[in-house]
Amino acid sequence: MTSPLATRREALHGMARIAGYSTLLSMVGAQATVGFDYDRAPKWALVIGNQRYAQWPALRNAGNDAQLMADTFKALGYQTTLVRDVDARTLRQTIDQFSDRLAQGGVGALYYAGHGVQFQGRNLLLAIDAPQHVSEASQHGIVVDELLKILQRSGAQASLVMLDACRNDPQEARTAKRWRGAASDGFAEPTRVLPGMLVAYATQPGERAQDGTGQHGPFATALARWLPEPGLRLTDAMEQVKRQVRADTQDDQRPMVESTLVTDFPLTKRAVVQASTVKPAALPEPLSWFQWSDHNRLMVLTNEIQRRVASINAYDLPLLEHQARHGSAMAQAVLGTAWRQGFGVGLHQQRSAVKAKKWLGMAAAQHMPYALNELGEMFYLGQGGPKQADVARKLFDEAARLNYPPAKLNLMQVQLESTLNTPDKLPGMLKQMY
Repeated sequence: MTSPLATRREALHGMARIAGYSTLLSMVGAQATVGFDYDRAPKWALVIGNQRYAQWPALRNAGNDAQLMADTFKALGYQTTLVRDVDARTLRQTIDQFSDRLAQGGVGALYYAGHGVQFQGRNLLLAIDAPQHVSEASQHGIVVDELLKILQRSGAQASLVMLDACRNDPQEARTAKRWRGAASDGFAEPTRVLPGMLVAYATQPGERAQDGTGQHGPFATALARWLPEPGLRLTDAMEQVKRQVRADTQDDQRPMVESTLVTDFPLTKRAVVQASTVKPAALPEPLSWFQWSDHNRLMVLTNEIQRRVASINAYDLPLLEHQARHGSAMAQAVLGTAWRQGFGVGLHQQRSAVKAKKWLGMAAAQHMPYALNELGEMFYLGQGGPKQADVARKLFDEAARLNYPPAKLNLMQVQLESTLNTPDKLPGMLKQMY
């Protein structure tokens, strides 16, 4: 007996021969969420957790994360299928069966935890029987672009895809299990998200997703925290997920979310509570993860930056520069500090005030208190250019307003050294600043 999905696909293919296949799919996806009622729509979820690989490093938490997300989707009203440690054949069959269920419409959510690699510009999710060599492993998994096309053609009105995969280059040496994969490189740049979808990647292209040191990885932890938030629309929830992961990993991992959904909706209705405790449907725009009001946390972050700088070497530069160019304030601060203080040993030591200003300037543009203060010191001391006390004062002032203690001290020093202040004004200045 022909399945509804097969009938639907046959009809689509027939129409595509007349109208053009790609054009037809765009029309179908663009119309998928028009008049869409999320609350009444059927909801299906497929959760895949691949942890025990035969020829790849086993993962600590992929199975735990899959269970966590399966429980989360069930609580959200999704009919959920959880599969663990699937080989290539089972992986394909499971995805096809999931696609068949979506033929009746509604919402499809797919979460994958496990190894992921790129090969010849394509991003692959690996089954547990994937061989060690990536050229062979490409036949033991599923290409992300192919997965997205399957979901788009399934008949779902909206598809939510969450890929918690390590994104690395398997040609380099295997490393510790805290990463979902082998080395520093990651997925290639993803292709355009198809209509009617939200696709969330655990981290940026070319970078790695952490497996976590506790029971769960940071991406799954944040998803399970924010997706069920009552009344919080999906796009706002994903913004909170990104912020939490960046904070929990100190910018080592920065999720990426792309969406072509026509409508936005919360996955959980607003809770019925007393009016005095009602939460807004959408939270305010979050501050950057490093903008804490607690100055103790800011100093802990400062110590962490200095720790990383102390251990940096030339081999670390490519990954740090990649992360910094793609927006990691932590990488920008580490690079800027390393070039300012110098790194390496003896004749191989490297230092550049110009490069330090470049990277610290990028972090300061994100209003990172540490970088604002470091850059202010460089301008005040005339490092990498002429002394610019006015610029330094502005940088110190912004960092001080963000409650960064060293900036408050620097600002006081600048004011003391200026002709506008005399030592007898010190008590008033201290009271104003603290």
